[in-house]
Amino acid sequence: MASFNHITLLGNIGRAEAKTFSNGNKIVEASLATTRRYKDRSGNLQEVTQWHNIVIGGNMADNAEKLVKRGSLVLVDGEMTYRNYTGKDGVERTVAEVRVDRFQICSRKEDAAPAEAAQTEAAQEGEITDDLPF
Repeated sequence: MASFNHITLLGNIGRAEAKTFSNGNKIVEASLATTRRYKDRSGNLQEVTQWHNIVIGGNMADNAEKLVKRGSLVLVDGEMTYRNYTGKDGVERTVAEVRVDRFQICSRKEDAAPAEAAQTEAAQEGEITDDLPF
């Protein structure tokens, strides 16, 4: 049976750090916040923010290092991955990461235009739309 592993996220960057390895390969590791807003049963507006670890490598890493900054609104497509590592305390841990196949900067915190204008511009380019299936 076939399987499929694809994730698309639109959110704001928290931290971003570029790492270059001894073989010259580079990655950018970043945190990406997505926020869901809803009204609870009492009618009060609630917000739930989830933080996602994203990893941008390959040919995209150089561009990501220049463009992916704290506060940037970023659209990423990729694959959900899990890896194990041993911490400095000797305890083995598992981390979930989105290995990014494609990313697009939708706006930056310092941009004068509001995020809605950036989304409208991106939608005109065919990248994102407001017609979400949920």
